[in-house]
Amino acid sequence: MSHSRYLSAVFWFCFLLTGYVYFLYPIILTRLSRFAARNYTKSRITPPISIIISAYNEERSIARKIENTLSLDYPPELVEIIVGSDGSRDRTEEIVKSYRERGVRLLAFPENRGKTVVQNDCVREASHEIIVFMDAASMCERGALRKLVSNFADSRVGAVAGRVVFTRLEKNLTAESQGVYWSYEQILKKAEGSLGSLVGVDGPLYAIRKNLYTSLDSDMMSDFISPLLVIRNGHGVVYEPEAVTYEDPTARTGDEFNTRRRIVTRGFTSLARYPELINPARMPLLAWQIFSHKILRWMVGFYYLGMLISSLLLATRRFFLLAFGSLFAILCLSIYALRVQDVAGRWYAIPYYFVLVNLASVLGVIDYLRGRKVISWKPVRQ
Repeated sequence: MSHSRYLSAVFWFCFLLTGYVYFLYPIILTRLSRFAARNYTKSRITPPISIIISAYNEERSIARKIENTLSLDYPPELVEIIVGSDGSRDRTEEIVKSYRERGVRLLAFPENRGKTVVQNDCVREASHEIIVFMDAASMCERGALRKLVSNFADSRVGAVAGRVVFTRLEKNLTAESQGVYWSYEQILKKAEGSLGSLVGVDGPLYAIRKNLYTSLDSDMMSDFISPLLVIRNGHGVVYEPEAVTYEDPTARTGDEFNTRRRIVTRGFTSLARYPELINPARMPLLAWQIFSHKILRWMVGFYYLGMLISSLLLATRRFFLLAFGSLFAILCLSIYALRVQDVAGRWYAIPYYFVLVNLASVLGVIDYLRGRKVISWKPVRQ
């Protein structure tokens, strides 16, 4: 194979992989979900539940969160609320203690050990078989718990994901771009949920059967790996779009970049501990979904780099000069937007967030390969 043919092959391989991740996989997935849906049943049930709220220095939001949780439409005598303080140094624990007479339990841990470990300890202390995880800064709709729990009427269901709705998306381009990305993610979640094999849940609101919860290492991402282990154990993980919780998006570019970088590092770390999840001989459908939805997408930055380099080296050919020019223009415009936040618009949010996420993912992959561990948990709040 000649030098130019080799470079052309690199370009098209990277181009097709990117197209598969963002376009072909969603098309195949949604088509498959129409023909192979598991048809899980729901019922208006009200089993006893334990709500676990992980908190680290949340004095600005924890009171509002507790009030919101206490006001939800669910029999109060069937609800246990546990707040796990991950070594908070502000007034978080003092505020939580003021709700003791209203049935709120505080588990105060002296050190900041990470959200995953806090959840492990709180689950062990929980009294009920249905565990609902929430974040301290997310506020649920009044009927969210009933909608979420109704899915457990089907004994095949082991975990249920709620729907996160971002508010104040007009704040700036970083916030708006998360809204666009999240809309895209909802399509995948709905399709994967109908198959009973949702790849990851949203941390601000999801539920799991206690007997299916697996204690995880501190450097693992619980809302990603926990539902996958439920599927491994023979139960379904479904998506409940009517169980809604509201959360403000990350407004600062650097914060969102670092968040995405940590997610990729922790995601690869988690999968490395449970390689059977990506073994196509054992669970072909789940392995395909994980590779397509997560692993291949986390690697898109490398495909992009391959396209840029091969296009540059083949720039003497008109087509590749055009391809390189287009790719380079998107890269430059988006990097500019990373610095100038007053350039808004839905059309611009897509290339902007594409570059932000994939640059972060590249560094996240490198962090994983270098053996970096991401443990401590410090949520971003504006």
